[in-house]
Amino acid sequence: MFDAMTRRTVVGTMVSFPRIGAAAPEEIFAANSNESPILAGFRRWEAMMNSISLDISDRDLKRVYQDISEIAKAMLAKPATNTREFAAQFLVVCSGDAIEYRRAAQHLHAHAQSIVGMA
Repeated sequence: MFDAMTRRTVVGTMVSFPRIGAAAPEEIFAANSNESPILAGFRRWEAMMNSISLDISDRDLKRVYQDISEIAKAMLAKPATNTREFAAQFLVVCSGDAIEYRRAAQHLHAHAQSIVGMA
């Protein structure tokens, strides 16, 4: 689960992100009918990550991270069926320089080994 961050911990982050919540464009959250739940979740996760800015209130930041965590849990609840889904899960688990979900990272590592025939 994500630790709640404060504005002080995001200083130095690039900030030119769109607004979040009800004002966010519908097309960001509208799932393509051919898109798997994992890929649709990734698009929602990415939109939420991109909504973080320095001028966001601490309360809104906590809400965003709670939403991000819930999306990630749902994405990681089922195994990937192809490399695109696996890549989406990998990006959620290893977002940037940090591994956000250590247990999920172990599962993804095992899944990657089976994909390349190591397991």
